[in-house]
Amino acid sequence: MKRDYAVVYAKGPRNYSAYAPDLPGCVITASTWGEAQEVAREAIEFHIQGLLENGDPVPENPMSLREAMVHHTRLLEECGDPASKSPTTVSMVAVDVEMQAAARAS
Repeated sequence: MKRDYAVVYAKGPRNYSAYAPDLPGCVITASTWGEAQEVAREAIEFHIQGLLENGDPVPENPMSLREAMVHHTRLLEECGDPASKSPTTVSMVAVDVEMQAAARAS
């Protein structure tokens, strides 16, 4: 079963960072935009494998792009940074959860 997880990317002065709001602790940094996209997918797959191995629930109804952007905006406001200096992009990463479970079992 494939699930689409929102990923919030930000461009910093020297790198890119990203996080998946539905997967607390799933955060990455990378040197380039392309690397950030690749590493984000790998991080989400790795994070889900860890959840499965620990018997923790995998979020079944991930946020939409809009919900992720609202979530990100709220975080910025809570941090006292309502107008972030970093350009932000939100995109979706599709992950096959059954494939992750099968990989865990082997």
